[in-house]
Amino acid sequence: MTDPTWFSDAVLDRAKWGALVEPLLQRVALARDRGRFPHALLLVGPRGLGRELAAVEAAVMLACDGAPDPWSVSPCAERVRSGNHPDVVAMMPEGKKGIIKIDPIREQVVAVVGSRPYEALRRVWIFDAVEAEHLPGPSANAFLKTLEEPPDHAQFILLAANPSAVLPTVRSRCQQLSLPGAAVMAGGDTGEEVPPELAASVLAGARLDGVLGEVRSALEAGISGELRHLLRLPYLIGDKINPFEVVAAVATELAAEGADAERSEDFIRLAADLLTTDRLSRALNLSSDRQLVSCLLRWFQGT
Repeated sequence: MTDPTWFSDAVLDRAKWGALVEPLLQRVALARDRGRFPHALLLVGPRGLGRELAAVEAAVMLACDGAPDPWSVSPCAERVRSGNHPDVVAMMPEGKKGIIKIDPIREQVVAVVGSRPYEALRRVWIFDAVEAEHLPGPSANAFLKTLEEPPDHAQFILLAANPSAVLPTVRSRCQQLSLPGAAVMAGGDTGEEVPPELAASVLAGARLDGVLGEVRSALEAGISGELRHLLRLPYLIGDKINPFEVVAAVATELAAEGADAERSEDFIRLAADLLTTDRLSRALNLSSDRQLVSCLLRWFQGT
């Protein structure tokens, strides 16, 4: 039976989502070590595609003394991952409408936030889905002051697929960080679904007409052993939008849709490599086209 107060094993599957979320977790560890981790983090990404794993592993690194790096193993870490640590609490939508209700917020957050952790370094609350339809005004208002000025030992991690659907009063109190993820509606007039991380480029005038479909077809052909379509991707995407982000977003979507676990892991591996290569290319001012082709060839050979 699924625990309604914690995350399912499927969304916390490290084998499936670990490679995708690890770059973000490295940033969490660095910010924590420098004393710069925000008291409230809005973690943006589609539900069930890695954001829950990222949130729980971030909670491990924030709460547990023996967790200096991502995926650290300790009794504290395992209790957090299983939902059995008293200092790490998930606030989940309830009922047919899927709302995070006022009473649990008052009882499990506001009434106890001032108390020191029972045994961990910090107390961490993970809010699963904070768009206005899941965290409406009355529920949000119940802890806005706490969210804005929590005690030093309190950390909040808020999850959302679409940050523009989060109440401004909540969004303005958080630092935002995005995971790559499957396509969701993000605005613009392209008629296509756009990954959240590409929305700003679309609204700035970049055209994606047909591009996402072409990328999808090329990746599906690539995993079936057809190389030539993959090699055309840099020319299909153009130079007005980050090609690594486009291909990574589509690869993640394909991973989520796949019934074959091995195939899904191949797509996740590609997405993780693309994002790492993108950062390296920008840092060293390398040719994005060449680096993208190299990344795709590595993936093709590995499949």
